[in-house]
Amino acid sequence: MVDFFNSLFADALSSDIFAGGLALGLMGILAAFLGLAGRRLLNLLWRRITISVTVDNRSPAFKFLCLWLEKGDILRRSRRLHVMQFAEAGEWHPTESSPLLLVPGEGRHFFFNGLSLCILDRNIERKSRSENFSGHEGPLEALKFTMLGGGADTVHGWIEAGAKIAASRDRIGPGIHTFGRHNWSSMGDVPRRPIDSIVMEDEAAARLLTDVRWFYSSRDWYATRGVPWRRGYLLHGPPGTGKSSLIRAVASELGCDIATIDLGRNSLSDDALSEALNSAPKNALLAFEDIDAVRAADRDDKSAGVSFSGLLNAIDGVAAQEGRALFMTTNHRERLDPALIRPGRADLHVELGLIGAEAARDMFVRFFPESPQEADRFAANFGTRRIAPATLQGWFLQNHDDPDAAAVLDDALPVAAE
Repeated sequence: MVDFFNSLFADALSSDIFAGGLALGLMGILAAFLGLAGRRLLNLLWRRITISVTVDNRSPAFKFLCLWLEKGDILRRSRRLHVMQFAEAGEWHPTESSPLLLVPGEGRHFFFNGLSLCILDRNIERKSRSENFSGHEGPLEALKFTMLGGGADTVHGWIEAGAKIAASRDRIGPGIHTFGRHNWSSMGDVPRRPIDSIVMEDEAAARLLTDVRWFYSSRDWYATRGVPWRRGYLLHGPPGTGKSSLIRAVASELGCDIATIDLGRNSLSDDALSEALNSAPKNALLAFEDIDAVRAADRDDKSAGVSFSGLLNAIDGVAAQEGRALFMTTNHRERLDPALIRPGRADLHVELGLIGAEAARDMFVRFFPESPQEADRFAANFGTRRIAPATLQGWFLQNHDDPDAAAVLDDALPVAAE
């Protein structure tokens, strides 16, 4: 059998047609091998001399890079552009100098950063839905930057430049961030509020602001004494007394944002809360509003929502984040477990209560600065009432164009007699 195949192969080789075809086949295989090896060598060389960075729209860095691209006029020669609007109401609005936010269209773009050649690939996966950085669901979008030369610090600088552009766009006050299912979402800005706009009968608001300023400037003080760099504040009082407004005023005075978490949400687990605190936006105060949503009675109940032990660990456990002021608010301080509001978790307690005639008069003057006589009449009519500032604000807004009517309190207003 072997002799038969040897003879058959020898006869085939004696044929010029077969021998030529075999030679061409071997040359084709060799060429394909060399081509594949060459492509792999070129790919390896390309990877060695370039750096690639990809960011998708689940990260705020996506927005910052788009702003940097537009502001730097990087794509001025591009013929494929896309109009985007990242801002929600109250964040920033296009101006005459920048009426639209133009970003690269889908596909590949080339530009130079200094002397470095850069390739930008923008990909949109329309069949893949995801929650983006602003908390809205939509197609998954990605920007891939490939640079000939440079490094990761180059892209980091682009992101920082974009973040500064975002921060300077018609900023009206503190940014509000809420924690969604998996990440933090920007809800835009709220108007700045001065600390003296908080109506209180003592100087507690000013003392609170002084304390928070001291905390943020005292990192070395804490480190020297071996104390975790954390400080908590409990704001308590009846509804409508300005607890949320006080947090906003402190953030306004310090130039901080506010990162708030809804502890009453059933989908928020202990692990998610810990992750949220450790990934909170930079330069943001943390706020737990209506902290009594997590009851002491729920210490061992981990079936839904945040457990009491999980809350305590998130605030000052071993892995708890440092360097952020934490504000907690409640309408019912008496319902809170002492373990939650002890020093180390709630270091300073500030009571915001109903106000009397003197503070109410100051509030009247703020709303009607041109009507001092009506302010005196309003204070006389106020008598010994105790009313929540939010209730008075509603009354003043109702009579915003008539100080005479505002000076005569409606007997239907909810009050608390002394």
